[in-house]
Amino acid sequence: MPRRARKDIAGKFFHIIVQGIGKEKVFPNDYTKGYYLAGLQKYKELHPVKILGFCVMDNHAHILLGANNTQELSAYFKRVNADYAMYFNRINKRVGYVFRGRFKSEVVESIKYMTNCLAYIHNNPTKAGLANIAEDYNWSSYSNYIKRTGIVDFDEASTFFDTSPQNIKAIMAELALWDWLEHDDKEYEDAEVVLGELLERYDVTLVQVKESINLSKIIAKEMINRCGMNVSKVADVLRIGRETLRYRLSR
Repeated sequence: MPRRARKDIAGKFFHIIVQGIGKEKVFPNDYTKGYYLAGLQKYKELHPVKILGFCVMDNHAHILLGANNTQELSAYFKRVNADYAMYFNRINKRVGYVFRGRFKSEVVESIKYMTNCLAYIHNNPTKAGLANIAEDYNWSSYSNYIKRTGIVDFDEASTFFDTSPQNIKAIMAELALWDWLEHDDKEYEDAEVVLGELLERYDVTLVQVKESINLSKIIAKEMINRCGMNVSKVADVLRIGRETLRYRLSR
């Protein structure tokens, strides 16, 4: 069994998603991916953030990191993304916005959420068909953990879970079964419409869904896939505790 937490999270860790405007491939090759990672490393010298995980894809990037507060987080990504946007526009002889909005962020609420998030991030390349196995993808922190090199803050990560290559592989193997976080690679359906359809399909009420472990798992998974929602948002719609739903989905 993979070994995980050795202390609690104090609400200062975040899952960040940055995406190209119009889903444009803003990281189209190794050079651009490398430049963005260099920026993540460079601006850590000005802002005290701790990177635990990342994956740079063609049109978006995921970063799992810690920051003292949201103001520090925003200041860090403002520098990173502005620097990259200028670089991308310069090499492509274009002007205008590069990223879709500022960035998306979600608070990491528990150690279990953190390790699920890390596995989800590392599995992005295989699900997108960019690598046969996750550890072969050069632009994610999985290779950092396996090779013990790169921009990951191993000292910080090791306070939450065993960062040895063997344990990281074990976490990946255990948590690589299905998509549990929101992502933007396809068009999604309205949550209320989908929920109504599912309640009618199974001929149940929302109260019955809340009381049934099996029903809540089935409906939650379908809403995640069809609506692009993460577990927290599905839990809110189903009026189930977030940790309760995560526990049910992990069984």
